[in-house]
Amino acid sequence: MQKIIPLLLILYINICFGQISPEEYFGDSYNDAISFCNKNKTEFIAIFEKHSIAGQISSSIVFPELIRYNRFRDFAETSALELLYIKHGKEVADFSIGRFQMKPSFIETIEALLKRDSLLKVEFSSVNKYPTADSSEIRKIRLDRLKSQEWQFLYLACFIKLAEKAYLNYMDDNPENQLLILSSAYNRGFGATYDELKILSETKTFPYGNKHFGRYSYYDIAKFYYSNHSHKIF
Repeated sequence: MQKIIPLLLILYINICFGQISPEEYFGDSYNDAISFCNKNKTEFIAIFEKHSIAGQISSSIVFPELIRYNRFRDFAETSALELLYIKHGKEVADFSIGRFQMKPSFIETIEALLKRDSLLKVEFSSVNKYPTADSSEIRKIRLDRLKSQEWQFLYLACFIKLAEKAYLNYMDDNPENQLLILSSAYNRGFGATYDELKILSETKTFPYGNKHFGRYSYYDIAKFYYSNHSHKIF
């Protein structure tokens, strides 16, 4: 008991003065996210090397979402929302799905951007292929794809390639700057300026979102994992 109290005191002091790492702070959720990356290493490598994307970067972009998924998955009841989305679209229901916490609106944006890119729409030709023209049926298929881990990997690869083009003027050989851009864009969505992404990378709202301040930014978590774990896995 005498040993436990000083350890708890040290932990409390670290939390108060900002000395605790994301790994320590998120505990089991962080470890579960690491476990997911280890278990799915082969799939990461297979899909992302096919599209000339490093496994370290791709896994780092979504690593904060893996933590968020592990912390909040028990609260995610989506069946009613799914019906609303299928019938009425993203304007009525838009919600996070799966390990990478992708929303239907995010995929719809990817599909729209692909249609305007002559090269990437060939590279990712399956993304916009639907066996029907009925909008409700397309939305149902889109939801089924989002529930598939294989499709989430493919959507992530597609997002990275689109974002690399969108922010081409700001991409350089510094992996941390690349990660700042890609992880912040993944967190924010397409359309943000580079300056907005930089501000977002410093905004401490993870894991609860814009209405709640936290200890870390989304980029803080992605960067910590990238620097401390991604190279050991990939």
